[in-house]
Amino acid sequence: MFDFAGAGSEKTWIGSVHVAPGSNTGPHNHGRHEVMIHVVKGRSEIRWGEALDYAIEIGPGDAVYFAPGVTHQERSLETTEMVEYLVVRSDSETIANRLPDVQPVENPQRF
Repeated sequence: MFDFAGAGSEKTWIGSVHVAPGSNTGPHNHGRHEVMIHVVKGRSEIRWGEALDYAIEIGPGDAVYFAPGVTHQERSLETTEMVEYLVVRSDSETIANRLPDVQPVENPQRF
């Protein structure tokens, strides 16, 4: 579904994340990390909030930021190619808290 290729820094994680056509990362957060996601290739929907209450469509050149602990999900809007993100996290420790019990709202507030 997605893969990570980190850069190996001690204080910051910088890497690429790929999301397959039509798939998503599932609700998750990165604990104490701040997270910046920059779209390199493809179109995607980013949702965030406790029940993924908010949504925005983003494409190449767009970026989003999440404060520590914010639940979010990346979803590919592509049908044939991977979406590629450049991701920066404020620590090199791998923290990805999967949140399978999150029930996304049906109609998020769109920006």
